[in-house]
Amino acid sequence: MPRRRSAAGMLLFLGAGAATACAQEAGHSFQFDPVEHYGALVLAWLFALGIGLVLLALFALRRPQALTPTVKGLLFAAIAVVPVFSLSMGMLLVFERAERVEFCGSCHRAMKAYVDDMKNPASEGLAAVHFKNRYIHSNQCYECHTSYGLFGTVEAKISGTIDVYRYYSRTYRVPIKMRHKYPNGDCLKCHAESARWLAREIHTSPKVKPGLFSGKISCMVCHAAKNPAHPIVLEARS
Repeated sequence: MPRRRSAAGMLLFLGAGAATACAQEAGHSFQFDPVEHYGALVLAWLFALGIGLVLLALFALRRPQALTPTVKGLLFAAIAVVPVFSLSMGMLLVFERAERVEFCGSCHRAMKAYVDDMKNPASEGLAAVHFKNRYIHSNQCYECHTSYGLFGTVEAKISGTIDVYRYYSRTYRVPIKMRHKYPNGDCLKCHAESARWLAREIHTSPKVKPGLFSGKISCMVCHAAKNPAHPIVLEARS
């Protein structure tokens, strides 16, 4: 029975690697990421290798005086070396994939409606306008909801961990609300240096620009009044 379970686990991990490879190849060739593609395959093989080493070591332990240096080395590799490499590579892949729109939309009841609205060509929400014009070429949810620099990335990962906990513990409420007011910096990190933004006189006005950069005047006062970031939020409240 344990052997059957181990074999099933090995097939599961290999299948996950194959599914990842198929998903990558299904996109456009210029969007193919070989590092992620082969990283996922290596991770699947590392899992399989770890299971194989454990089984081999357990089989060797059945014999008298089985704890030879070779068996000890196999056990050490299975218990320490392979898991460390698997964990390191797995974390890199998970962190990278956690930034994708597909990951955000995987929380079906909580976020899928927001992602669907963003991808809707007929929507005039700010998120939809940015998406269909590709003002942000990828990871649109993450880019708009993460502040600039390393601190912004760390802050987003911590916030994401809280969101994952609240999703699986069912302690969230629909419609989803931001914990804090949307910061101007998350808009200005892209727009403040763009020619289109600078061409608008109101943005560079001495009365407005200092307020935008200090956060005293919210970008959303003008922009969200006409085109809410996510119109689906308003529909859910009504």
